[in-house]
Amino acid sequence: MAQRHVLVVDDEPAVLDIISRDLTAAGYRVTTAASGFAALKSARRDRPDVAIIDLLMPGLDGYQLTSMFKRDLTLKIPVVVITGRCRESDVQRARDLGADMFLRKPFNSKTLRDSIQQLLNAPQ
Repeated sequence: MAQRHVLVVDDEPAVLDIISRDLTAAGYRVTTAASGFAALKSARRDRPDVAIIDLLMPGLDGYQLTSMFKRDLTLKIPVVVITGRCRESDVQRARDLGADMFLRKPFNSKTLRDSIQQLLNAPQ
């Protein structure tokens, strides 16, 4: 079976490193992007199976990126949103834009892996 591809998008290098190491060790192929614009370019070039997106980033933020991933018929990438923002309005806005799952930072690695697996197993 082919290795599943996860795109991780966060403007914090330490977060990218931690998530990337964990998911790589779990058997995923991981691509990282430090901005929404870099993530969009990467997703169009090498379509991931799932994207993990931080909401708060400069430039193209996680809300906008989630919306783009969901509206672009050539992408339609399942999205796990991660953020330190815990207001219910943030959760609702992300869901309204198409986020499939929402995790609040800090989260544990098992919860993230379980979320990814759930999305990969969901009917398309």
